Amino acid sequence: MEEILARAPYFVIIFIRLEAFMLFVPFFDNSNFSAIPIQSGFAFMISLLLFPTISTTSWVIPNNLLSYMFMMASEIMVGILIGLVLVILLFALQLAGRMLGFQMAFSMANVVDVTFGSDTNIISVFMVMVGAMIFITLGGDHSLLYALKQSFTALPPGSLTVTQPFLNELSRLVEHAFVVGFKLSAPAVIILLCIDLTLGLIGKTAAKMQIFFVGLPLKIAFGLFSFALILGFIAEVWAKDIPGIPTFIMRLFYLGRG
Repeated sequence: MEEILARAPYFVIIFIRLEAFMLFVPFFDNSNFSAIPIQSGFAFMISLLLFPTISTTSWVIPNNLLSYMFMMASEIMVGILIGLVLVILLFALQLAGRMLGFQMAFSMANVVDVTFGSDTNIISVFMVMVGAMIFITLGGDHSLLYALKQSFTALPPGSLTVTQPFLNELSRLVEHAFVVGFKLSAPAVIILLCIDLTLGLIGKTAAKMQIFFVGLPLKIAFGLFSFALILGFIAEVWAKDIPGIPTFIMRLFYLGRG
């Protein structure tokens, strides 16, 4: 019993980091999986599985309650950062979907994206769902669990420090997400822009022709056709970042280690 009580503060620290991750990561932070007891129970189960495999010999647990509360707050920030890495990677798919849907005139028909909890076009929702399936198929969930375990080695509890190299690394990830988003949408967007140009020329030469009624279904048809053609390209380009998630998280935490 005394051994359990002595180890309890260490377990709570692990649970707090995982709980913050569960509350922030897109797969769990949505209306279909928003019950706090379910999220907490899932985090508790993973904490039980990881606790025997994590070395806590180098951890310094404060003796007073106030310092321990500050350490818990720091662990919440660490859990949110791990979830933020996944959010930024999924943002590349959402950005590509928004750009493509806008060119296809799907911005007028918004649906609720349960992954991000916001209104967006159907193409964006579909791309994020495809990304989630690719993520799980390629073992991204295993990589994420490995990164969670290794995060306690790379960044022991209470050692998070926001440094300039840490912020630079995080900003590079955001920049990379924008670049990937533009790459994914570029082929289809270029095709649709050429169609817009063609329709504009037709409108100038045939002024009485109702370009809007002709162009809208044409853009949707060509947009869906081009989207189907580049779907494999989207999966290939975005999937390259999945195996590197643990490496990036470790590098980020080593830069933020005080």
